[in-house]
Amino acid sequence: MNAVPFLPGTRPGRFGYWNPPFVVTVVLMMFVIARYMQWGARRDILATIRIEFLMGIGLTIASIVYLQSAPLNLGRLPGTKRVILAISLLFLCMIIQLPLAAAPDLAWTVFFDRVIKFAMLTLFIAVLVRSPDGVRAFLFAFILGCFYVTQESARGAFSGGLIWENQGIMRLHGAVPIYRHPNSLAGVAMGVVPFIAFLLPAVKSRLWQLALLPPLATSLVCLLYSGSRTGYVAFFSFMVYWWLQSRRKLRWILVAGLIGAAAVPILPEQYIGRFKSIGGEEAEGNSKEKRVEILEDAVAIFMKNPLGVGVASFPEVRKQMFGRSQDTHNLYLEVATNLGIQGLVVFFFLIYAMLSSLKRVQRRFEQLAGRSTRAIQRGRPDRRQRAWLERSQRDAVFLRSATQATAGFLWVRLALGLFGMDLYEVYWWFAAGLTISLDLVAHSMSRSFAKTVPAIPALAENSR
Repeated sequence: MNAVPFLPGTRPGRFGYWNPPFVVTVVLMMFVIARYMQWGARRDILATIRIEFLMGIGLTIASIVYLQSAPLNLGRLPGTKRVILAISLLFLCMIIQLPLAAAPDLAWTVFFDRVIKFAMLTLFIAVLVRSPDGVRAFLFAFILGCFYVTQESARGAFSGGLIWENQGIMRLHGAVPIYRHPNSLAGVAMGVVPFIAFLLPAVKSRLWQLALLPPLATSLVCLLYSGSRTGYVAFFSFMVYWWLQSRRKLRWILVAGLIGAAAVPILPEQYIGRFKSIGGEEAEGNSKEKRVEILEDAVAIFMKNPLGVGVASFPEVRKQMFGRSQDTHNLYLEVATNLGIQGLVVFFFLIYAMLSSLKRVQRRFEQLAGRSTRAIQRGRPDRRQRAWLERSQRDAVFLRSATQATAGFLWVRLALGLFGMDLYEVYWWFAAGLTISLDLVAHSMSRSFAKTVPAIPALAENSR
């Protein structure tokens, strides 16, 4: 009987992949859940012992150890190589700006407490998530952490505990400081939507499909009741991306149109009016005028300082020049004013590197799914080979959807960036880590499949 080849460094029972010890995977999942649930903000004891920091130290040590035993082969990963180059250049742009920053103390604090801290997540994902099961575990932890946040706000919407009037409408807030603002709550809710939208049809188990519905429902509740026009724009931007990814575009439009026609009549009028105010008059307040004023100030500061004013230093320079200190409320002007034209070019290079790598990886998973299907149908595999091919086909379909979801997540963050300043947030490091991880898994699957083909007689004959 022909055996399916095993690759070095795998766990028993799984083919062609490298995985860290189970306890390390569990710690990584806990770290992701703690990060999104904000354990330190919920329990004083967890803040006192700095639970995220402790888990981060353990994961850093594990990453260094396992990176030596299973190094990244960048020579065969051009997409990953570009992403790492872009990250390195972005770090260089920030480091150069630190001693020149208009607000040096704040610049150093933001760089160490946010940039370096969040960038470690890219390291953890890239080194420790390198198999289909690893991707599943990581995404499970991410969705679970976000679900806890959205469900408590959704309950707060119906109980009245987290919803109160703001700008003329009732707006939903988060339960912990990081999600307190409705725009922040809408942002974390929208981050979950791409993963559920693409993973739901890719998950074969009915139980897991049902498990994905509550996070989707609570995310949409948070999005609607937040009254966040930023979130609404991101939602419709994602719908465009989703349609572009659809293979049956006309059917997608028909289904989306029917759902929209059924949903609009039951939506509260105040939130419909809030959406309409994007291009019209606000019910109360003048936030749009304030945003226009900020944008005009940001453009003026950038024109005067084309090489940047330093990390997180825009509010200080704005205060000096105009007597106003609010931040940019725009990701792209935040990058331009903080890091200069060179930083803006590098940031766009990073986005391009991630999206182009994800597109290439998506095609590779599609090819692997097709090859697995054809091998099952035409290759006359034995029982063990067939089981391996069926598992590979399921993995490839799931990972293709995870790749689409990651690109959709980036699409959402870029849309949110039109009205928010997120340069020093975790989102880019989360996306970069997943991009590298998915590229590594695709490479491992291709290599494993190439080793398996000669062991299947009919396929070996066709490959000669």
